[in-house]
Amino acid sequence: MIKKVSKEESHRRILVISRLPRLVNHISTAVQQTRDDSVENVSFSTYDDLMQLLARRVVPDDDSDYMSFVRFDQVRYDCDSDSGISFCREFIITHLSDKERKQMATNMIEPLTLWNAIITIKSHAQCAITKTPLELDDYMKLPPSFGLTQDQRELCYDLFLKYKDWQKHGSHWDEVDRSIYVLKFGPSVFREDHFIPWTERVNQRGEMNLLDEDGNPLYPFFFDLVCADEAQDFTEVDIALFVRMSRYVAKSLTLSFYSSRSCCHYHSAIKTATFAQCSFQQTQRSLLKWA
Repeated sequence: MIKKVSKEESHRRILVISRLPRLVNHISTAVQQTRDDSVENVSFSTYDDLMQLLARRVVPDDDSDYMSFVRFDQVRYDCDSDSGISFCREFIITHLSDKERKQMATNMIEPLTLWNAIITIKSHAQCAITKTPLELDDYMKLPPSFGLTQDQRELCYDLFLKYKDWQKHGSHWDEVDRSIYVLKFGPSVFREDHFIPWTERVNQRGEMNLLDEDGNPLYPFFFDLVCADEAQDFTEVDIALFVRMSRYVAKSLTLSFYSSRSCCHYHSAIKTATFAQCSFQQTQRSLLKWA
């Protein structure tokens, strides 16, 4: 699909994104082989490179809100000291008390379970609108598909609050913090609670600052088409951001999933994050495509 669109509509600005550098290189090579001319209208990027670029281009109105997102301060589920802050070692083992770790064991909450719960609390589709984590009541009301019993969720939320304080004290950040930062302090399309595509803002509201000097969508914030591969690896907040980066909901965002379950889950999430009525179709790789 990317090869076809990039060749037939070379005027369109396209973003291709994946978490896997190998996959990005593979797609880039395949697209270039179909084009006799250059592929300057197509941007190929890994997720991390894109988010770092967006975070650098964001300029908060208040200097006190500025964040630099130094890689050594990034919290990852598990990593060595040269790659960031290990959630397993630095938070679970070192920061939590014996009593809290015992509570986790009693409630059958593994470190990875807690990590996923924290990410859910911080990156649910609703967070793309509020720019804040879920409140306890909202988290407890999530459907069973999000997993965990009520007692488990309550404990996870208590530990999330402790994680939040630990992050603040150590000036640590995780991927969700960076995504929310971009949404909170980025262009009007990102910041405002009610989602209005950048094209509508330009054509009907005269927000010409969303275009560059040549009249093209402002790079790296906006594109005519956004294609995200292995979309099950992105959070709901990330998907909501991709929606806001695309031209409009219809026919401007393509997501490929490993499973149909993920496809259905994100279909619901995007409706929450954008107030959009969306339809989708599945292929063998569960391609979510706006029609």
